[in-house]
Amino acid sequence: MEKFLRSNNFARILAIFMALILWLFVTGDKITRTTPARQTWQDVPLRAENLDPDYVITDMPTSVDLTLEGLPENFEDLTLQELDAFVDLSGKEPGSQLVRVQSRSPRGLSVVSYEPEQVRVVIEEYLSDNFQVEIDFVGEPADGWQLVGYTVEPEEVLIGGPESKFAQVERVMAIIDLSGMKYVERVEPELTAYDEEETPVVNLVIDPETVTVRVEFEREEEPEEDPEDENDEETENDEQPEA
Repeated sequence: MEKFLRSNNFARILAIFMALILWLFVTGDKITRTTPARQTWQDVPLRAENLDPDYVITDMPTSVDLTLEGLPENFEDLTLQELDAFVDLSGKEPGSQLVRVQSRSPRGLSVVSYEPEQVRVVIEEYLSDNFQVEIDFVGEPADGWQLVGYTVEPEEVLIGGPESKFAQVERVMAIIDLSGMKYVERVEPELTAYDEEETPVVNLVIDPETVTVRVEFEREEEPEEDPEDENDEETENDEQPEA
């Protein structure tokens, strides 16, 4: 056995064996790199394209899952931001629409499937109009001061939003706390839209979002003493018996 291990035949066999191992390794790596692979990406952001400018989306899924196929090297350093999933809303009218999900494949990869393949999108007409700004005062001015007037700039603001929300708006108001105020104050309160039950209506555009309110105060006049009251006091003092 020892003679065989030292013979040239053993060296040749060993060299062939090592070459075979190296060939299998290289071939296996090459097969791995040239065999298409699949990966599933979850929560890919979903966006809308070609929506009519007079409409607005009020309900739509925010993400979908994509399964991609391609060579392993094409998946290297791929980020979620490079994936693009969308729905095409060309010609879609207001209402609930069932729309097919689409995407643009990055880096030579191809999209195998979407989950879900279709999504429901709710579209509404976008309405807007001007509303008069109302001011509601709370709190009390500084002692000895009273509110005498105020001005609002601008007096009207533009309210816009989906038809279902816009129809709820009854008034647009800013609340100003007068606590401790005196002389002339200038404040910039935020505006809120309210429905007929005085509940705030959200998901609206208010332009501008704030107004400038100039609030004026003056000192309260002290009540003057009645001369008849003074005479009554003097009479009472005169009628008091001497001790």
